[in-house]
Amino acid sequence: MIEKINRLEISLIEKFRAHPLFVHLDTLSWNEFLEVLIQRRFLSLSIVNIYEFVIDALRDEEIKRTVRGILNEEYPRNTKGVPLPSHRELLFQDLLNLGASYKMILSSPETPVTKRVREDSYNLMSNCLNEKYFQAGLVVFLRFWAEVLVAVEYSCLWPRISQRLSTGKADNKVRSEFYYFHMIHDARNSDLGKESFLGGLTHSQELAIHLFRLIPSEEALLYCISIEERVSELKYQFYDQFIPCLK
Repeated sequence: MIEKINRLEISLIEKFRAHPLFVHLDTLSWNEFLEVLIQRRFLSLSIVNIYEFVIDALRDEEIKRTVRGILNEEYPRNTKGVPLPSHRELLFQDLLNLGASYKMILSSPETPVTKRVREDSYNLMSNCLNEKYFQAGLVVFLRFWAEVLVAVEYSCLWPRISQRLSTGKADNKVRSEFYYFHMIHDARNSDLGKESFLGGLTHSQELAIHLFRLIPSEEALLYCISIEERVSELKYQFYDQFIPCLK
């Protein structure tokens, strides 16, 4: 039964990777590319609220601990407990290192499309509370919207990002502290139900372990599939707004 959602995820990811913006990313001017990243930042800024909502809405304490652990990574500390730059700050610094100015980042308005996608995403999540399998809905939304597709997005954007930032191995470039981290640590590295602790789990895999046991029936499976399809539509719509910029 679970193979149905695994096949769907692979199909949705392949379709997403084939979005015209990702395929023709190199035709954007550098400023146009920065505009894409700055609009994408508005979605990133909503991550904390989304995680907090899911923590409040979940009833399963074990899942809450996992979600809370992922959220806490947004505000890292060193071994002595001293706060380090948050992921929001690291995103800001990556944008600066890519050539965006303070004014460009802080003064650029959220476009109507970005605002609609952000609000529709939140509504999709909150509407899970009205459903029979609401916990599965919350976890599948969080995993696919905030982890799986985020890693896909950043991997598709990385060819341009890597022109100025590095994974940490290139001496002539500044290390990416945000995009590269999320590209690796959020990735869907295995099918649902086939996660292995060997080598560590990504955030997607941590949530997948819980999601697997929250899908007891075909009815629950179809509900989760419907959420993933809608999440994909929303992410696709976000990038659609930049198609007119393509040469």
